[in-house]
Amino acid sequence: MTPNRGRRAFTLIELLVVIAIIAILAAILFPVFAQAREKARAATCLSNMKQIGTATMMYAQDNDENMPYGYAYTWPGQKELYWWQDLDRPYVKNETVYTCPSASPHYAYNYLRPKGLPNPLIKDYIANAHIGPFYIKTQKDWVGTHGPFNNNWQNPSVPLADIEDTAGTIAIFDGFRSNEVWALEQTDAWYNAGLGPGYVGDKPDKVIPTGHVAKRHVGGFNATFCDGHAKFIKNSTLGQWTTRAGD
Repeated sequence: MTPNRGRRAFTLIELLVVIAIIAILAAILFPVFAQAREKARAATCLSNMKQIGTATMMYAQDNDENMPYGYAYTWPGQKELYWWQDLDRPYVKNETVYTCPSASPHYAYNYLRPKGLPNPLIKDYIANAHIGPFYIKTQKDWVGTHGPFNNNWQNPSVPLADIEDTAGTIAIFDGFRSNEVWALEQTDAWYNAGLGPGYVGDKPDKVIPTGHVAKRHVGGFNATFCDGHAKFIKNSTLGQWTTRAGD
């Protein structure tokens, strides 16, 4: 019989080489996996936005071609506060469409929520209810412009007929740090146009380039437009935020 030969053990150098190779492969593959996961999240978010866009158009069709309010208090006494999500809700199949899988943390809102509706309300997406430059009125070309959503401070809702380019006007978008965008300076387009950083919050001393736009999908964001379609945007333009065409 042939005698058993002893097994040869790995040397320390060989083990270190193997560990180094594994570390190199991990360093190469982990970012790829992370990017793949983010692309999947972005695709889910875009699907959410498409469903929201369809729901918004269905709401408009059932309400004399008027867009939903960005938010609406019940009167008198302002005892309850409805948001556009609540107005779209009868036309969506599940509550998860209002949640962006890439948002962390999710923005939860619980002020004056109507009875029987989700509380808190997840507000990862924001309606475009800007009223032109709010802090900087010197940009005359943009004074008087308006987004496609009104709020019911004695305002009518916005008719689709008043939106000159429905396919080119942003309705709802990936947002953060806010319930709404009420000033044109709070969009990334303000910065993209070279007019300064975007404003955040209620004071003009809080500024970042993107304003309330959350570019959480590989440096860009998803948006629904006023004809119901949704798409990914890397950098928006000022004209995409207004109801007038040709900007």
